[in-house]
Amino acid sequence: MDHDDRRAVALWRVAVLGPLISARLEHGQRGELFGEAAARTHQRPDGRWVRLSARTIEAWYYTYRRGGLEALLPQRRHDRGTSRAIAPQLAELVVRAKREKPRRSIRRIIRMLERAGVVRRGELSRSSVHRLLLAKGISGRPVRGPAAERRSFMAAHAGDLWVGDVMHGPLVLAPAGAVRKSYLISQLDNATRFVLHSYFALSEAAVEHEYGFKQALLKHGCPRSYYVDLGAAYTASSLREITAELGIHLLHTQPRDCEAKGVIERWHRTWRDEVGDELPEAPLPLAELNSFHWAWLANEYHRRVHATTGRAPLEHWLDEAAQLRPLPAGKDLDAVFLHREKRTVRKDATVRFAGRFYEVRAELTGKRVELRFDPREPHAVPPGVFLDDDFVCDSVALDRVRNNGRHRRRQLGTPDPTSPPTGLDPLALIAREHYQRTRLPGQDPTHKAHHAEP
Repeated sequence: MDHDDRRAVALWRVAVLGPLISARLEHGQRGELFGEAAARTHQRPDGRWVRLSARTIEAWYYTYRRGGLEALLPQRRHDRGTSRAIAPQLAELVVRAKREKPRRSIRRIIRMLERAGVVRRGELSRSSVHRLLLAKGISGRPVRGPAAERRSFMAAHAGDLWVGDVMHGPLVLAPAGAVRKSYLISQLDNATRFVLHSYFALSEAAVEHEYGFKQALLKHGCPRSYYVDLGAAYTASSLREITAELGIHLLHTQPRDCEAKGVIERWHRTWRDEVGDELPEAPLPLAELNSFHWAWLANEYHRRVHATTGRAPLEHWLDEAAQLRPLPAGKDLDAVFLHREKRTVRKDATVRFAGRFYEVRAELTGKRVELRFDPREPHAVPPGVFLDDDFVCDSVALDRVRNNGRHRRRQLGTPDPTSPPTGLDPLALIAREHYQRTRLPGQDPTHKAHHAEP
């Protein structure tokens, strides 16, 4: 299991813990949540659905409490074995059988091939078939599930549940002068209906969403849970990394289930009725649209009594200030929000990133490293280089002209100071062997022949 697989398992374990990582718990509630998590089935990163014991979930909880996300990384195995190979023709048939009916289990596929006389009974092992299907990306089984039940709900306190979403906005004039579509990216507190951060952007990509989420965190601390849909920005690995690092429970709606986030969908409708309908037909500059939007939030929406809560969102939010969670101590929020990409270091100790070449340390040649960078300004600061989550070096933009006169270092390795010396001189041993072969008959073996240069 490589580092990326171990990281995926750790993030999955955080998802299994769910509200345990950040919930406000009374005496006895923790055990109940362990039992509730154990009663559910959980889909592993490899696609398998499993049940976990309450004791296992409890162990993960205390491990996370002690060491955070890194403590949940699976231990590296030292006894890796090799599975029995499957013949190419048989492997193709196994893959076809799975793709023909995606819900076929491994056991069913094996039994089907045994009954058809394709293989002998016991010839195929479940582990070898599983590895084959996993390599093809088809090891999981589609889930059967009932339609979602609708119930109105509200979090008990401010900061317990934030809801994030994107609304497609009007056409605007971009800073460069072109007419572009706008997107309203927002985070709203479920308990108080207070809008934590909201702004119009020219894209709904993960970079824009994470910028807004970061601003909300800087202003209001960490929520206990963050509820979003299955859009590309919200299922990005970067958001999973961010929430896991900050101890935030990331929740997703079911596919095609926008109604589940009714609280923010209703707020979008209010915006369209009160602001969108009053906008002029001609596109406004993006900055001017944002200024109208923020003025409406501050002077109108946040100050009037909300129909559901019976209180003004701003007043309600300020009264709940004691319930808010600060950002985790010792966390550098800028570092947490860096994006990550994998690269293999080339033979000339460079990596290609965002269309450019960057130099790294020469001893990293051939290794798979992780580049971390600011997604909003990837060229402002060259990406940092990490190996298995440890910082190795900063990258430097490649300058081939400067390298023309640069001294090359020889990579001879670093002697181990704890290892006792052998006392052997390989060059002296070669010389002794040579002179023993070439000495004249009767010459003293210890005599070294001296030959004059021609």
